[in-house]
Amino acid sequence: MTYKLADFCRRMEELAPLELALDWDNVGLQIGEPQKPIAAVLVALTVTMDTVQKAVEHGVDLIVAHHPVIFRPMRQIRTDTPEGALISTLLKHDLSVYVAHTNLDQAERGLNHWLAVEAGLEEQQVLVPAHDSNAGLGRIGRICPMSLGAYAERLEALWDVQVRVVGDRERTVTKVAVVGGSGGDFMQHAKAAGADVLVTGDVSYHDAMDALGLGLAVVDAGHFSTEQLMVREVAGYLQRTFGKHIRILQDTSTNPFSF
Repeated sequence: MTYKLADFCRRMEELAPLELALDWDNVGLQIGEPQKPIAAVLVALTVTMDTVQKAVEHGVDLIVAHHPVIFRPMRQIRTDTPEGALISTLLKHDLSVYVAHTNLDQAERGLNHWLAVEAGLEEQQVLVPAHDSNAGLGRIGRICPMSLGAYAERLEALWDVQVRVVGDRERTVTKVAVVGGSGGDFMQHAKAAGADVLVTGDVSYHDAMDALGLGLAVVDAGHFSTEQLMVREVAGYLQRTFGKHIRILQDTSTNPFSF
């Protein structure tokens, strides 16, 4: 059975409707022609030259990514810049790119839902609802009571990463908010929803000071760690959707940090 790129676009938009994307975002089909036949897909958090090399080596037709390849309006494609060289290489190898970013973040069964499940949240609810009350940014729920330090250590073991902690590590935490990626702007939302701790990434010094002032604990696990599960979950979704007729590969090697 032959599937076309348009089939993958439609199925991704069933998972993460385009209208859920935030106004500043750029999502959907970024490179490619909808009638192109697709036999192999690579799912990646971010498209890098290493991602492209892996796609070429494995005969991939389509890359499904979380972070946009084309984010801001482009006046030219300079192949002596990293962005231009990446786009040029994708076109040279006839690699299509589909992006599900903030629409996947907000989707009812999208990234923040998966993050909440992985972080052990029960009775989860949307932290900041979108126009659809079942969708929105972040999630909040409950865990078995434990110290902040113990919960942070559990997340470190789960994601194999060193986390940064704001707050008294001995305090007991029960209600947890999660925001995948950069969630420093959600301190007030987490506190208003009754969270003891916010789990997110990219927390700045000033965000941390605000959290202390609010009496809100924070576990900063980094952008990559709080979004990397997108690769596994989207790959699983596509494999279940298209079955044995399509090869689905995963690229989990895009974290720029080492510890």
